[in-house]
Amino acid sequence: MAQNQNGVNVLVEKKRKKKKLKKVFMIIALVIAGIVAGTAAFAFYFAKGGNLPGDSVNLNNRVSILLIGTDKRPGASSYNSDSIIVASFDPKTKLISLLSIPRDTRVTLPGSKSYCKINAVPMLKGIPELEKQVTELTGIELDGYVLTNFNGFKDMIDTLDGITIDVEKDMKYETGDKEDGYINLKAGVQELDGTKALQYARFRHDATADIGRTARQQKVLTAVGKKMLQPATLLKLPELIPELMKAVETDLSLKDLLKLAGAAKSFEDATIVTQTLPGDAINLDGLSYWEVNRDAAKEVAQNLLLGKTTDKVWDSTVLASLDPEVKAHLAAPSTAAAIDIPEISGVTAPEPGAIPVTTIQTEQYSGTITWSPADSTFVDGQEYTATITLVPKAGYTLKGVGANFFTVPGAAAHNAAGSGVITAVFKALPPITSAATIDISEIAGVTPPAPGAAPVTATTETEQYTGSVTWTPADAPFVEGQQYTATITLVPKEGYTLEGISANYFTVPGATATNAAGSGVITAVFLL
Repeated sequence: MAQNQNGVNVLVEKKRKKKKLKKVFMIIALVIAGIVAGTAAFAFYFAKGGNLPGDSVNLNNRVSILLIGTDKRPGASSYNSDSIIVASFDPKTKLISLLSIPRDTRVTLPGSKSYCKINAVPMLKGIPELEKQVTELTGIELDGYVLTNFNGFKDMIDTLDGITIDVEKDMKYETGDKEDGYINLKAGVQELDGTKALQYARFRHDATADIGRTARQQKVLTAVGKKMLQPATLLKLPELIPELMKAVETDLSLKDLLKLAGAAKSFEDATIVTQTLPGDAINLDGLSYWEVNRDAAKEVAQNLLLGKTTDKVWDSTVLASLDPEVKAHLAAPSTAAAIDIPEISGVTAPEPGAIPVTTIQTEQYSGTITWSPADSTFVDGQEYTATITLVPKAGYTLKGVGANFFTVPGAAAHNAAGSGVITAVFKALPPITSAATIDISEIAGVTPPAPGAAPVTATTETEQYTGSVTWTPADAPFVEGQQYTATITLVPKEGYTLEGISANYFTVPGATATNAAGSGVITAVFLL
């Protein structure tokens, strides 16, 4: 075999370099994935154990990095942070913790008695001050930061050839931005390119506002992370790494990134936990903020580092924890805005065995729900009626709300004009039917690429599922001497499920096929 001047096998040396590059890529990709998602409040912790940038990161302990997604446009001097995330990875426990900090979180800047929203801190005082504010909120020391903008996010998703997302409902809204200002998505499992993924990650025009957007952005991050670790993605390293690096700025040195890469081998079987920093929407001097109980915030952050989360995002105890100086600014604004979000989030169609929801919270109102009949758990075949009573929060009013303005997913909803009492009727639940696990393992219709042939974009439909196919590289037609990878996404038909599917269950004729347990995303590599 060929050897270099030092007597080292050239092939072995190339494999070593490729393996090292793969690890560096995983670290950079996962760090950037978090920030670019535009997460208004997200945390993918890399909790700390070493020193701040300048000294090397100690990979025997946690590493913490601040991820910042911005709306900064090229040439712009002002911008806000659309996403603020603390990303933490513990190489000992293989735990990745994701904490979202809502962008409207109230903070006070040094030397000022005025309040501001945390997303404005980078523009007003710079990123070092933002890092300080985040540490004061969470109790987590940071090892550095990574920042990107919307264009960087889109470029990365497009380089990945899109991501698979289950869009939970139709989303339509005009943001007012000259670029990327129109959000228009339909519900359902689908492949999203960079532009559509950004639309999904930014959508906030529903009852849960920024808090709902946080959950959606966490879904995007998870999808990006999974896509980046697929074998097909590794083939795109030469193209992807330059795209990632030009889309971001960071104070992490190359030395830090290389050391972080040493922990990348732990990522594939790591446990991921996510959390939004709990709080409540308040109105101070006519402006709305996300108010956080400082002591409770640190407790939530520390618990998250241990893998413990809470579903109590709306914290009704926040008002009681305010100091007198802040409470003095709680006077109701001189004018109140009419509630303008029609969909009542949190009240969903009853499912047999589920416990009825009795309260809801949004930034515009709180609400109580009573059910008829008053079953402790929903039962099969029963029609239910939810009576929802909304109480506007400071700065909002029901005056001007039209008749039947409010909607409840899955129900026929009615309300009188100017009233926050909504009657939502859910039709009788259909009998429970068990879904059968898909048992057709061979994916038909995806054949080895032949030079000059056009790539197929869908699998042969079966009685159990349909499937879409994307190719890397995206040649049309196929060219001779090129290795191709097909990413196949299966969607079960009614009566079938992917639950119970084992890892690497599916096969593709002529290819090496892999899939995760319970997943319908198959990576098929056609070797030369």
